[in-house]
Amino acid sequence: MYLFEIKEHVANLAVVTTILQFLSGILVCKQYVYNRTTAEASPFPFIAGVLSSGIWLLYGLTKHNDKIVMVNTIGVTLMVSYTVVFYIYTFKKLMVLRQIAFTVALFIFMFGYVSVEEDNEVLLSRLGLLACSLTLITVAAPMSKLLYVFKVKCTECLPFPMILMSFFVSAFWFLYGLIDEDIFITIPNSIGAILAVIQLSLFAIFPSTPHSSLPYKSTIA
Repeated sequence: MYLFEIKEHVANLAVVTTILQFLSGILVCKQYVYNRTTAEASPFPFIAGVLSSGIWLLYGLTKHNDKIVMVNTIGVTLMVSYTVVFYIYTFKKLMVLRQIAFTVALFIFMFGYVSVEEDNEVLLSRLGLLACSLTLITVAAPMSKLLYVFKVKCTECLPFPMILMSFFVSAFWFLYGLIDEDIFITIPNSIGAILAVIQLSLFAIFPSTPHSSLPYKSTIA
């Protein structure tokens, strides 16, 4: 009973923090609308968000897990909305259409597979493995900035609030996966939490602004 109560609390925290993380896309889209262009930005984060949330949604439906279904239904809805906004304001419409077409084709294939697979355990394992892989790609993507941080010895390019939020999201889902004994949730989120801690530790090592931009202080008495 006690473990079930903890599981419910952890699940609720995971859902709330994940939704808040999804909502951060509103700020990005608001900037696109304000500028009337997406400039050189890539639609990939939104397309990948649709894909990842969609696969996790299928996983949640197959597992009959209400928490996973709810959070990823919201995720798919928001990511599709962000993609539409991106498409409206981008000059790379053909590229966006190609990525959308690929995503739709993949979902058609997945829906077809889900409808014909009779072994629920096999289906759950394959969906879980695919969802786990997509999550790992997503959480590892920001690590590409680490070399630049070490080069300039400055964390100006790292978004502290988003990294902190990513840590909480990963930590809560890791705990939930641990209690639920679900390795497909536990593995990617344990790695996500560790990567977030590594990035957060850089803020304690390097300044948030380059040394050259700091006010000059004369050493002459």
